[in-house]
Amino acid sequence: MIVNKTGVAVPLSALRTESSPVVGEFISLIEFADFASKSGLSVIQLLPVLDTGMQSSPYSSLSAFALHPMYIHIESLDEFKICYEKDAAFKKCYESYLQHKKDERFDYEFIVTTKDFLLRKIFSLLVHSASEKNAVNMRKKLSAFIAEHNDWLPSYCVYKYLKYKFMQASWKEWDKSFQKLSKERILELWNDKNLEQDMLFYAWEQIIAFKQFGEASAYIRSLGIVLKGDLPILLNEDSCDVWSCPEVFNQKLKAGSPPDGENPTGQNWGFPCYDFVSQEKDNFAWWRLRIRLASLFFDAYRLDHIPGFFRLWTIPDGESTAEMGHTEPFAPISESQLLKAGFSKERIRWLSQPHLPTEDFIRLIGNPDTTREILGLLCDRIGWEELWLFKPSIKTEADIRKINLDKYGIDKSIQVEIFNRLTSWWKNRTLIEVSKNKFAPLWKYYESRAWNSLSQVEKDVLGRIFSETNQKQEALWETQSKKIFSALISESKMTPCGEDLGVYIPCMERVLDEYGICGLKVIRWCRKWEKSNQPFISLRSYRKYSIVTTSVHDSSTMREWYDEEIRRIGRAADSIGPNQFFEQADIDSFGIDLSTVHFTQSLEPKTAQLLFETFAKTSGAWFINPVQDWMYLDSKYYAADSKSERINVPGSVSNFNWTWRMPVDVKQLLEDTGLSEKIKRIAEIHDSIGAF
Repeated sequence: MIVNKTGVAVPLSALRTESSPVVGEFISLIEFADFASKSGLSVIQLLPVLDTGMQSSPYSSLSAFALHPMYIHIESLDEFKICYEKDAAFKKCYESYLQHKKDERFDYEFIVTTKDFLLRKIFSLLVHSASEKNAVNMRKKLSAFIAEHNDWLPSYCVYKYLKYKFMQASWKEWDKSFQKLSKERILELWNDKNLEQDMLFYAWEQIIAFKQFGEASAYIRSLGIVLKGDLPILLNEDSCDVWSCPEVFNQKLKAGSPPDGENPTGQNWGFPCYDFVSQEKDNFAWWRLRIRLASLFFDAYRLDHIPGFFRLWTIPDGESTAEMGHTEPFAPISESQLLKAGFSKERIRWLSQPHLPTEDFIRLIGNPDTTREILGLLCDRIGWEELWLFKPSIKTEADIRKINLDKYGIDKSIQVEIFNRLTSWWKNRTLIEVSKNKFAPLWKYYESRAWNSLSQVEKDVLGRIFSETNQKQEALWETQSKKIFSALISESKMTPCGEDLGVYIPCMERVLDEYGICGLKVIRWCRKWEKSNQPFISLRSYRKYSIVTTSVHDSSTMREWYDEEIRRIGRAADSIGPNQFFEQADIDSFGIDLSTVHFTQSLEPKTAQLLFETFAKTSGAWFINPVQDWMYLDSKYYAADSKSERINVPGSVSNFNWTWRMPVDVKQLLEDTGLSEKIKRIAEIHDSIGAF
């Protein structure tokens, strides 16, 4: 039975302490745990702490196993003092690093490159200047650590060495002799005595990171606090694992999400998909290793994008959008099935292959002969008709964009429009032929030219096939998820959690319950949207196995949301009652005293406390909120602009994302008894609530 707990979510990099003044580090968790304990919080939730190289997003991992060297506290190393006192370049670099301790947000690239320089200096001292006794001790530690992590560490070290050698370029841009190496060849490089020191540097970094994180984790456990980690479901295409374990992935497909209201062309994340069929052969050993390593530090873990374990939205490599995607696994619609339903081969071709009309391009290009010549580069004409089919050699949108139209003397802006029109037609189909004579419906098939040309009888027949296929798919998704979860959940005693937002899969909640996996409830999104004031769904209706929160790293903070919500309501805050935010049943059962409720025009500490005390009465077992939201209980922690308190703005790429820092030192929070008492009161409300 899962026990009620209240906690705080924070990116490790955001912690600001006296010993880690520029960026949060593994040891920063020790001081932060004291604050959590004093405030009655029993869970600390982190964003991923894996190595992401030069990518600031913690969800763009270069390794499924290696910790990020950025979080190493170099001052704790014995050799730091020697380097600082005797190496002028080291001292100058370190002092330049400290100049950034007052920065509101941290400079990710600067910190990563600076720490790399400093760590290399320290390692060089160990290798070349250490006493024989220290050198022997280091070799013993390295040998033991390598032996313990031999199933992933050698490949990681070789990958990092090659990435450094090729100036941090993607492995797909390395010298071809290094792009696709067998496991035997990787081990040959690992055992090359001429490269030993280059390779061992990365193993040494991991020893330090594992040690420091392990000590922080042990301290957190000693306080009775659960440390909750985050395992990204997908890895960067330019990662050690995709390079060294190609059997785990399907690199012909990219992961994303299908079109929806906010994203009419869907989302193509660019991450390679998994080959779960191949992984099943060794009972998902790669995933089980991830879980085992995580259990060294965490007592709970979050599986990112948990719908992906049921099915991934997969997009052929070469497509820029997600429109031509399909789910994996999927139940194919066969050609014989369509023939049996009354669709001729010609009709099937009409449904599955775009038929481009010459006229559509003549209007754009002007000259009929030039139009036909251009279309002939990519298409085959259907007899003497003014209709064209894409050539079999055209597999994706990327193949279309490879042709060069410069010789036709067409203005560049017109060329752009030609390509846009060609790719628009490429996606204009009812069925996608995933493999020979096996089809899946286009996500927005109902917008296709072919679908809208069908008779109502044909639409009804095809609609029934789609419906039956979807039911078969849902059974496949459930089967796949159970195979994966059976392997993963049994691998450790950690509490499993999952990010299950946005995608509705009928069997998902049932399966999560079966395996004791906690889902996620973001209170602001759990609304009765069809009602006029869009009240929250009853806080008491959440499934027990839920992580309930006010905000997430991809959303605005509670303060920014509240201020926007009040503006959306469009009237004075003092005229807004609790029924604007809560169901009447919740108001009655929670015992909210309406005479004491006063909403404010923008979030203030008393309003934040009212919201927290009410939200804390949820039936969801764990109530975990971002540290920014908890700090709204005291106005002295408010930034001038609430937007600056965000962690990430999805869909944007900038130096702003993932670089937020706490506005004050953790020590100041620890000394703020008033804030701790307010948080403790809210934690007591939630933790004392049993099942309704």
